[in-house]
Amino acid sequence: MAEPDGSRLLGLDIGASRSRARLCTGGQITAESQGPSASLPAAGWDQAEAALTGLLNDLKLDPAQQLDAICVGSAGLSVPGAREFLHGRLAPLTRPGALTIVTDVRLVLPAAGLTEGVAVICGTGSVAVGCHDGRTVQAGGWGFLLGDEGGGYWVVREALRVLLDRRDHERPPGELGDQLLAATGATDLAALHRLVYQQPHRPVSWARHASLVLDTQDPAAAVITTRAADAVAALAVAATGELDPPISLPVVLAGGLLSHQAFRRAACQAVAQALPEAQLTVLAGEPVAGAIQLARQAVRSS
Repeated sequence: MAEPDGSRLLGLDIGASRSRARLCTGGQITAESQGPSASLPAAGWDQAEAALTGLLNDLKLDPAQQLDAICVGSAGLSVPGAREFLHGRLAPLTRPGALTIVTDVRLVLPAAGLTEGVAVICGTGSVAVGCHDGRTVQAGGWGFLLGDEGGGYWVVREALRVLLDRRDHERPPGELGDQLLAATGATDLAALHRLVYQQPHRPVSWARHASLVLDTQDPAAAVITTRAADAVAALAVAATGELDPPISLPVVLAGGLLSHQAFRRAACQAVAQALPEAQLTVLAGEPVAGAIQLARQAVRSS
């Protein structure tokens, strides 16, 4: 719906693997851009700075026209310096107090047209946020070192654990091992093991192999898929239980890992079994639409 005052709003969705930006004027989309992750913990300072600069440059913003509001939803905000990084780059583009910075999962419910419910993101990592009666709670989202169960990095890590266990018990690596060795360029499991510890702080570099793991006919793939789906359901249950709503809340699933059809089916089934009364949907549009909606709310409340 067009804004009567022609407000210029900028929304950004910054995940651990990719970023998307949308510029709206008077309620109409006037420019969009996308690129690699501009999340400080996911990409590192230099790459995050370059990604964010590229994202904004592609929008061709008019420096003479100040934006009315900006909302950015970003992965990794709990890492020290991440919020300050975004604030320093984006605050000069809008009027004072008109920049909203939230975690990326907070974009899901408004993107689905909801103000209350439970949103679960399953991408490189995993996290759930529940909103009800003015309260907001979070479950998970602890990062790849401490949590992110069911996310892409976790899927690949579990596959690597299976392979190392097979090696320890003198069993062949199977199709799962053959596929991961080919994808990573490692010559054997020992080399693959070393590679994990040489690249521990770039979870996206491992999460990109999640679909490969889930696609194999290796028996371990089905087990990992089920466990990942159960982890998604556990996040939804945890957020719902923390809110303790008198009625069932809608549950919206989002994130890149849901593009894998078998995993999406398993996740939906697991959530439906765990929360049979919930209205379950998979986000059809882009979460960046939620950033625009939150920016619009900021303008209306100012």
